[in-house]
Amino acid sequence: MGRLQVFLPAQLPLLAGALFIAIATALVLPESYSSGLLPAGLAVIAFASLALILFPWEKIAQSWMILVAVTDIVGVTLMRTELIFVIPSVGILVVFPILWLAYGFRSKVVLVAIAGACFISAFPFAYSGTWPADGVEWLNVITLPALVTGIALVVNLAALQLRRNAEKLAEASREQAVTLRRALDNEILSRNILDTVNAGVAFYSSDNELLLSNAQARGMTRAVGFELDQPPYGGEQVLAADRKTTIPIDQQIIPRALRGELLEDHLEWLGPPDQQAAILASSRRVHREDGVLLGTVVMAYDITELAAAISVREEFLGTVSHELRTPLTSVLGYLELIVDDLDPQTQSDAIGYLKIVQRNMNTLTDRISYMAGSANTALELRVEATDVVALIGSCVQRAAESARRRGITLENAASGTSVAPIDADRIAQALGELIANAIKFSPTGSTVTVSQAADADSVRISVTDSGPGMTRAERGLAFDRFYRTQYARAEAVQGFGLGLFVVKNIMNAHKGAVTVEAAPGGGTRMTLTMRLS
Repeated sequence: MGRLQVFLPAQLPLLAGALFIAIATALVLPESYSSGLLPAGLAVIAFASLALILFPWEKIAQSWMILVAVTDIVGVTLMRTELIFVIPSVGILVVFPILWLAYGFRSKVVLVAIAGACFISAFPFAYSGTWPADGVEWLNVITLPALVTGIALVVNLAALQLRRNAEKLAEASREQAVTLRRALDNEILSRNILDTVNAGVAFYSSDNELLLSNAQARGMTRAVGFELDQPPYGGEQVLAADRKTTIPIDQQIIPRALRGELLEDHLEWLGPPDQQAAILASSRRVHREDGVLLGTVVMAYDITELAAAISVREEFLGTVSHELRTPLTSVLGYLELIVDDLDPQTQSDAIGYLKIVQRNMNTLTDRISYMAGSANTALELRVEATDVVALIGSCVQRAAESARRRGITLENAASGTSVAPIDADRIAQALGELIANAIKFSPTGSTVTVSQAADADSVRISVTDSGPGMTRAERGLAFDRFYRTQYARAEAVQGFGLGLFVVKNIMNAHKGAVTVEAAPGGGTRMTLTMRLS
């Protein structure tokens, strides 16, 4: 603390009071200056004041300022001794140094204040060389020290409490500053992360107020003609995944998310026809640990390039399948004509060779037709109530010969009656693919089991094998077009990697699902789930 900051509250009131009394006394009782005590007391207080201002106390321990307060007590004592009988109230000046000692320093300094009060009371008797003669004089001696002691103790305790509170406030202020700094750092970090990620991100409060967003999210919505922070949070030029169906505003991503709907990989096309962008969006509700809703976060990825690549692949697959199937049909026709023109009696060898060619050409044609069929993901269903158990029996029977040739036991564990609204031919195709896969990948001597289960909402068909199984990563990719596991590639297992993709399309068309999991004891379990409503 600066010297002036100490002087103004601690020394100036005493100096002003001493000057006032000195001037008043000079005017009314000039004879009081004859003994020299009054001017000496005033000089001592003035000296203490100058010392407080001029001496560099801040360069040494500030506790040395106690000497200034003690010097003030000496000065007040000299003035009181001279004026005690004519101006008894002059003793009140001692309150200033006493309060300074009690308030400005530690608790032990209170003893100095008490000693100073005793000194002020006892000095007049010591100066005159007499002792208190009666009880009244003794009372005058002890009253001032007693009152000053009480005041000093109260003030010192109050100062101690104030210092403790000040320390607590300072510590709380430091902690608050650190917390605020961390919060600001986290906000800067969050904003930089949001602006760095290759996705549009927006966070809304529980009152649907936009709290945070990045530039990519704002760019996505502006392309449609609306702002993230302005209802109704949707635009007119928003299409469904088929790029034909217009999505009403209340069914678009943000309105649905703010209503509490959980979105997962929801695809929409944004913008005018010549500038459309495909986005894949997800949303989550964010809660505190106590369950209180904080808000909703919406994240969207621009997958326009990926969607365009997939579209090119679909078109390429369809085009190639068509272009290959047309000449193959012609080749098969001419092969048949050649075989018909050959004489079985004299050209039997040539006919045998040509039939081998025909057989392989038919196989190639079937595979090309299969590829062409997989390119068409928009399936038309003929749904009717179907006995699922009977359908399973039919599929198992058709695959029995293939299983027998590979030395595999094909077990039908389905029983009872389960009726579901399905396209029987499509489900039979999907189940046939699963059974064929299980037979293809199972070792000789193992068992492939087809089972069925039902509840109030769905019917499930499972195919379990004892094959090499799939890793978690492989299970995640199993239904992608043209995907083949490491085992299939290493063992040169025949196939295009389209079977499970076709199965997934069939189940999607039925609003059902196909799942894959590790079978107990090894192998794989594939399950078709069909909804009853």
